Amino acid sequence: MITRPHQKDRHPASAASLLGALALLCLFTAGAARAQSADGLQQTLSKTRDLVGHFAEDYSYLRYQEDVVQQKLKNNDKVDYKQEMVYDSMIRMRFDDGRLRVDEQRLMDKRPRNAQARPLLNTYGFSILAMVFHPYYESSFRFEQSGTDVLDGKSLVRVRFFHLPSTPTPVLYQMIGPDRPLEISGTAWIDPVTGEIHRIDADFESTVGDMGVKTIRAELVYAPVALRDETELQFLPVSATIDLETPRQHWRNVHHYTDYRKYRVAMNMPGAATQ
Repeated sequence: MITRPHQKDRHPASAASLLGALALLCLFTAGAARAQSADGLQQTLSKTRDLVGHFAEDYSYLRYQEDVVQQKLKNNDKVDYKQEMVYDSMIRMRFDDGRLRVDEQRLMDKRPRNAQARPLLNTYGFSILAMVFHPYYESSFRFEQSGTDVLDGKSLVRVRFFHLPSTPTPVLYQMIGPDRPLEISGTAWIDPVTGEIHRIDADFESTVGDMGVKTIRAELVYAPVALRDETELQFLPVSATIDLETPRQHWRNVHHYTDYRKYRVAMNMPGAATQ
């Protein structure tokens, strides 16, 4: 004889089955989402690396005007004193002995009027921060996708990056003696369709703590720029804000980059004409 289970006896089994099915569905959905996110991140990184790599090849010498406002801040973050410097700057990107060399050179263009004989922070080289995404540094950083944001009307992928110790880094610092690498971590906002970088926020750590430095932070803003005599727009840094803090002092430098153009050298002519 087959007896029908009492109504109250059937609910626990049905509920358990339903919960189990839901749990499996959640695990499957989460796993699929992680795989999709990982694939999406790799596609975005691939586009960005291609852009940065091709740019470094096409514009191995890049010249621009750099306007730097150097500020010493009070405890309330108001400006204690400041001065403005204007430079004719150039970035060089080249391979030497299989290593990528990226550096920035400056020539004084305009000296500040009534410059004060006070110590101010000298910052340079932050315009090359996008080289974190150059193929040469691919194995020097760990990348993670951490969501999306809307900036300037575009949906951008938020990509976290972390420098791996004892590997090459594009950013160096100099306190005393030779240049030394900075440990970099930060976030980049990238267009997943084009791979173009719209913004980078970065924090820097190293043995500069031994020199009394608490924190170094940088914020770079990128925009489409028309290079002189070039038809195709390039996403390049238009501003960089650098904050450096010690236990007693706070410095802030704001860089503005304008008038980008290729730097050309006529190697076959005496005196090497440049522009």
